Amino acid sequence: MPPSLQAQGDSLTASLVLASDVHIQHMADRRGRLLLDLIERLSSEVEVLVLNGDIFDFCFGDAAYYRRKFRPLGEALEAAAKRGIRVVFVEGNHEVHMDRSGWSGVEFVLARDFALTLRSGERIKISHGDLITEDPLYRAFRGLIKSQFARRAASYIPGGWLDAYSLRHAKISRSQDRYRTLNHQRILDAFRAWVDEGAFDHGIIGHFHVPYAEPRQGRPGLLLSVDSWDRPNALIYRDGQFQRVHLQEPGLPFIAEPVASLFS
Repeated sequence: MPPSLQAQGDSLTASLVLASDVHIQHMADRRGRLLLDLIERLSSEVEVLVLNGDIFDFCFGDAAYYRRKFRPLGEALEAAAKRGIRVVFVEGNHEVHMDRSGWSGVEFVLARDFALTLRSGERIKISHGDLITEDPLYRAFRGLIKSQFARRAASYIPGGWLDAYSLRHAKISRSQDRYRTLNHQRILDAFRAWVDEGAFDHGIIGHFHVPYAEPRQGRPGLLLSVDSWDRPNALIYRDGQFQRVHLQEPGLPFIAEPVASLFS
Protein backbone atom coordinates (compact mmCIF):
# COMPACT_ATOMS: atom_id res chain seq x y z
CA MET A 1 0.00 0.00 0.00
CA PRO A 2 1.34 3.47 -0.83
CA PRO A 3 2.44 5.54 2.13
CA SER A 4 -0.34 7.53 3.80
CA LEU A 5 -0.58 11.25 3.28
CA GLN A 6 -2.04 13.39 6.05
CA ALA A 7 -4.50 15.96 4.73
CA GLN A 8 -3.31 19.47 5.40
CA GLY A 9 -4.75 21.46 8.31
CA ASP A 10 -8.09 21.07 10.01
CA SER A 11 -10.12 21.31 6.79
CA LEU A 12 -10.29 19.29 3.59
CA THR A 13 -9.75 20.92 0.22
CA ALA A 14 -10.46 19.17 -3.08
CA SER A 15 -12.28 19.73 -6.35
CA LEU A 16 -14.61 16.81 -5.61
CA VAL A 17 -15.51 15.08 -2.36
CA LEU A 18 -17.73 12.01 -2.66
CA ALA A 19 -19.14 9.72 0.01
CA SER A 20 -21.60 6.87 -0.34
CA ASP A 21 -23.03 3.84 1.47
CA VAL A 22 -22.63 5.34 4.93
CA HIS A 23 -25.81 3.57 6.12
CA ILE A 24 -26.61 5.89 9.00
CA GLN A 25 -29.26 4.56 11.37
CA HIS A 26 -29.31 7.57 13.71
CA MET A 27 -27.41 10.85 13.53
CA ALA A 28 -25.91 10.12 16.97
CA ASP A 29 -24.22 6.93 15.77
CA ARG A 30 -20.52 6.99 14.85
CA ARG A 31 -21.16 6.97 11.12
CA GLY A 32 -23.49 9.93 11.39
CA ARG A 33 -21.06 11.90 13.55
CA LEU A 34 -18.15 11.23 11.20
CA LEU A 35 -20.11 12.28 8.12
CA LEU A 36 -21.23 15.49 9.82
CA ASP A 37 -17.63 16.18 10.83
CA LEU A 38 -16.46 15.67 7.24
CA ILE A 39 -19.09 18.03 5.82
CA GLU A 40 -18.51 20.72 8.44
CA ARG A 41 -14.75 20.65 7.81
CA LEU A 42 -14.90 21.00 4.03
CA SER A 43 -13.01 24.05 2.86
CA SER A 44 -15.06 26.64 0.98
CA GLU A 45 -12.65 25.89 -1.89
CA VAL A 46 -14.33 22.48 -2.37
CA GLU A 47 -16.12 22.65 -5.70
CA VAL A 48 -18.60 19.78 -5.40
CA LEU A 49 -19.77 17.48 -2.59
CA VAL A 50 -21.61 14.37 -3.80
CA LEU A 51 -23.47 12.01 -1.49
CA ASN A 52 -23.80 9.02 -3.78
CA GLY A 53 -26.67 7.09 -2.27
CA ASP A 54 -27.40 4.83 0.69
CA ILE A 55 -26.33 7.56 3.06
CA PHE A 56 -29.05 6.21 5.36
CA ASP A 57 -30.05 2.69 6.25
CA PHE A 58 -33.47 3.98 5.28
CA CYS A 59 -34.99 7.39 4.66
CA PHE A 60 -38.43 8.28 3.33
CA GLY A 61 -37.97 11.92 2.39
CA ASP A 62 -41.70 12.59 2.19
CA ALA A 63 -42.26 11.89 5.92
CA ALA A 64 -41.95 14.50 8.67
CA TYR A 65 -40.59 11.75 10.94
CA TYR A 66 -37.48 11.31 8.79
CA ARG A 67 -37.04 15.03 8.23
CA ARG A 68 -36.85 15.43 12.01
CA LYS A 69 -34.66 12.38 12.47
CA PHE A 70 -32.04 13.46 9.94
CA ARG A 71 -32.35 17.23 10.38
CA PRO A 72 -28.67 17.64 11.48
CA LEU A 73 -27.47 16.28 8.13
CA GLY A 74 -29.89 18.45 6.18
CA GLU A 75 -28.71 21.51 8.10
CA ALA A 76 -25.04 20.62 7.48
CA LEU A 77 -25.66 20.23 3.74
CA GLU A 78 -27.56 23.51 3.60
CA ALA A 79 -24.69 25.24 5.41
CA ALA A 80 -22.19 23.75 2.94
CA ALA A 81 -24.26 25.04 0.03
CA LYS A 82 -24.33 28.50 1.59
CA ARG A 83 -20.51 28.41 1.72
CA GLY A 84 -20.51 28.10 -2.07
CA ILE A 85 -20.08 24.31 -2.33
CA ARG A 86 -22.25 22.58 -4.91
CA VAL A 87 -24.07 19.84 -2.97
CA VAL A 88 -25.52 16.87 -4.86
CA PHE A 89 -27.48 13.98 -3.31
CA VAL A 90 -27.82 10.94 -5.58
CA GLU A 91 -30.66 8.80 -4.29
CA GLY A 92 -29.70 5.19 -3.51
CA ASN A 93 -31.80 2.10 -3.03
CA HIS A 94 -32.13 2.79 0.72
CA GLU A 95 -33.65 6.23 0.15
CA VAL A 96 -37.05 7.12 -1.26
CA HIS A 97 -38.37 10.50 -2.48
CA MET A 98 -35.42 12.46 -1.10
CA ASP A 99 -36.40 15.41 -3.30
CA ARG A 100 -39.24 15.98 -0.82
CA SER A 101 -36.92 16.42 2.15
CA GLY A 102 -36.96 20.20 1.84
CA TRP A 103 -33.18 20.71 2.12
CA SER A 104 -32.49 24.10 0.58
CA GLY A 105 -29.59 24.36 -1.84
CA VAL A 106 -29.21 20.59 -2.31
CA GLU A 107 -29.55 19.07 -5.80
CA PHE A 108 -31.32 15.72 -5.75
CA VAL A 109 -30.65 13.15 -8.47
CA LEU A 110 -33.39 10.54 -8.76
CA ALA A 111 -32.28 9.20 -12.14
CA ARG A 112 -29.69 6.45 -12.50
CA ASP A 113 -26.97 8.71 -13.92
CA PHE A 114 -25.42 12.04 -13.01
CA ALA A 115 -22.83 13.75 -15.23
CA LEU A 116 -20.42 16.12 -13.53
CA THR A 117 -17.95 18.47 -15.22
CA LEU A 118 -15.37 20.04 -12.92
CA ARG A 119 -13.96 23.50 -13.49
CA SER A 120 -10.69 21.90 -14.57
CA GLY A 121 -12.57 20.17 -17.41
CA GLU A 122 -12.71 16.56 -16.16
CA ARG A 123 -16.02 14.88 -16.98
CA ILE A 124 -17.12 12.27 -14.44
CA LYS A 125 -20.10 9.95 -14.76
CA ILE A 126 -21.65 9.08 -11.40
CA SER A 127 -24.31 6.60 -10.31
CA HIS A 128 -25.21 4.92 -7.06
CA GLY A 129 -24.53 1.67 -8.89
CA ASP A 130 -27.37 -0.67 -7.98
CA LEU A 131 -28.73 -0.54 -11.55
CA ILE A 132 -25.38 -1.00 -13.29
CA THR A 133 -25.78 -4.73 -13.90
CA GLU A 134 -29.29 -4.36 -15.37
CA ASP A 135 -31.00 -7.09 -13.33
CA PRO A 136 -34.66 -7.07 -14.56
CA LEU A 137 -36.16 -8.48 -11.34
CA TYR A 138 -34.26 -6.05 -9.16
CA ARG A 139 -35.16 -3.14 -11.46
CA ALA A 140 -38.87 -4.05 -11.18
CA PHE A 141 -38.65 -4.33 -7.38
CA ARG A 142 -36.81 -1.01 -7.11
CA GLY A 143 -39.35 0.67 -9.35
CA LEU A 144 -42.19 -0.53 -7.13
CA ILE A 145 -40.54 0.67 -3.92
CA LYS A 146 -39.95 4.12 -5.40
CA SER A 147 -43.35 4.42 -7.08
CA GLN A 148 -46.01 6.98 -6.25
CA PHE A 149 -48.26 4.10 -5.18
CA ALA A 150 -45.71 3.01 -2.56
CA ARG A 151 -45.24 6.64 -1.47
CA ARG A 152 -48.98 7.04 -0.86
CA ALA A 153 -49.19 3.70 0.94
CA ALA A 154 -46.23 4.54 3.18
CA SER A 155 -47.79 7.88 4.11
CA TYR A 156 -50.47 5.99 6.07
CA ILE A 157 -47.92 4.13 8.22
CA PRO A 158 -46.69 5.86 11.40
CA GLY A 159 -43.07 6.96 10.90
CA GLY A 160 -41.77 5.04 13.90
CA TRP A 161 -43.32 1.80 12.66
CA LEU A 162 -41.96 2.26 9.15
CA ASP A 163 -38.53 3.07 10.56
CA ALA A 164 -38.45 0.03 12.86
CA TYR A 165 -39.46 -2.30 10.04
CA SER A 166 -36.98 -0.79 7.57
CA LEU A 167 -34.04 -0.91 9.99
CA ARG A 168 -34.84 -4.52 10.88
CA HIS A 169 -34.98 -5.43 7.18
CA ALA A 170 -31.65 -3.64 6.57
CA LYS A 171 -30.04 -5.49 9.47
CA ILE A 172 -31.14 -8.86 8.09
CA SER A 173 -29.88 -7.91 4.62
CA ARG A 174 -26.47 -6.89 5.99
CA SER A 175 -26.17 -10.13 7.95
CA GLN A 176 -26.38 -12.00 4.64
CA ASP A 177 -23.62 -9.94 3.01
CA ARG A 178 -20.85 -12.08 4.46
CA TYR A 179 -22.23 -15.06 2.52
CA ARG A 180 -22.47 -13.22 -0.79
CA THR A 181 -19.71 -13.41 -3.36
CA LEU A 182 -19.43 -10.49 -5.75
CA ASN A 183 -18.90 -11.30 -9.40
CA HIS A 184 -16.29 -8.62 -9.98
CA GLN A 185 -15.91 -9.44 -13.67
CA ARG A 186 -19.64 -9.01 -14.31
CA ILE A 187 -19.74 -5.76 -12.33
CA LEU A 188 -16.67 -4.27 -14.01
CA ASP A 189 -17.79 -5.32 -17.51
CA ALA A 190 -21.12 -3.54 -16.92
CA PHE A 191 -19.30 -0.61 -15.29
CA ARG A 192 -16.97 -0.15 -18.28
CA ALA A 193 -19.83 -0.36 -20.79
CA TRP A 194 -21.83 2.21 -18.80
CA VAL A 195 -18.95 4.72 -18.59
CA ASP A 196 -18.24 4.26 -22.30
CA GLU A 197 -21.75 5.59 -23.04
CA GLY A 198 -20.56 9.15 -23.58
CA ALA A 199 -17.41 11.24 -23.46
CA PHE A 200 -16.33 10.80 -19.84
CA ASP A 201 -12.90 10.75 -18.26
CA HIS A 202 -13.84 8.68 -15.20
CA GLY A 203 -16.77 6.80 -13.69
CA ILE A 204 -17.77 6.49 -10.02
CA ILE A 205 -20.29 4.16 -8.39
CA GLY A 206 -21.11 3.01 -4.87
CA HIS A 207 -23.44 0.24 -3.69
CA PHE A 208 -21.00 -2.68 -3.75
CA HIS A 209 -18.91 -1.60 -0.72
CA VAL A 210 -15.59 -2.37 -2.43
CA PRO A 211 -12.80 0.09 -3.38
CA TYR A 212 -12.54 -0.24 -7.15
CA ALA A 213 -9.88 1.89 -8.86
CA GLU A 214 -9.60 0.02 -12.15
CA PRO A 215 -8.24 1.25 -15.48
CA ARG A 216 -10.57 1.67 -18.42
CA GLN A 217 -9.89 -0.43 -21.50
CA GLY A 218 -8.32 1.24 -24.50
CA ARG A 219 -8.57 4.76 -23.11
CA PRO A 220 -7.31 6.75 -20.13
CA GLY A 221 -9.31 7.12 -16.94
CA LEU A 222 -10.48 5.11 -13.97
CA LEU A 223 -13.50 3.16 -12.76
CA LEU A 224 -13.85 4.03 -9.08
CA SER A 225 -16.03 3.18 -6.12
CA VAL A 226 -16.08 3.98 -2.42
CA ASP A 227 -14.94 1.41 0.13
CA SER A 228 -17.18 -0.03 2.83
CA TRP A 229 -18.00 2.32 5.69
CA ASP A 230 -16.89 -0.39 8.08
CA ARG A 231 -13.77 1.71 7.41
CA PRO A 232 -15.26 5.22 7.17
CA ASN A 233 -13.94 6.91 4.05
CA ALA A 234 -14.56 9.27 1.19
CA LEU A 235 -13.22 9.60 -2.34
CA ILE A 236 -11.69 12.92 -3.35
CA TYR A 237 -10.23 14.42 -6.52
CA ARG A 238 -7.56 17.10 -6.16
CA ASP A 239 -4.48 18.21 -8.08
CA GLY A 240 -5.43 15.89 -10.94
CA GLN A 241 -5.49 12.72 -8.79
CA PHE A 242 -8.00 10.63 -6.91
CA GLN A 243 -7.35 9.79 -3.27
CA ARG A 244 -9.17 7.95 -0.52
CA VAL A 245 -9.65 9.90 2.68
CA HIS A 246 -10.02 7.82 5.83
CA LEU A 247 -11.98 9.37 8.66
CA GLN A 248 -10.86 9.02 12.25
CA GLU A 249 -12.74 10.45 15.20
CA PRO A 250 -14.37 13.88 14.73
CA GLY A 251 -11.77 16.62 14.90
CA LEU A 252 -8.78 14.38 14.18
CA PRO A 253 -6.75 14.80 10.96
CA PHE A 254 -7.98 13.19 7.78
CA ILE A 255 -5.65 10.54 6.36
CA ALA A 256 -5.46 10.43 2.55
CA GLU A 257 -3.81 7.87 0.30
CA PRO A 258 -3.67 7.40 -3.49
CA VAL A 259 -6.26 5.06 -4.96
CA ALA A 260 -5.03 1.63 -6.03
CA SER A 261 -6.54 -1.23 -8.01
CA LEU A 262 -8.43 -3.79 -5.96
CA PHE A 263 -6.61 -6.52 -7.88
CA SER A 264 -3.00 -5.28 -7.91
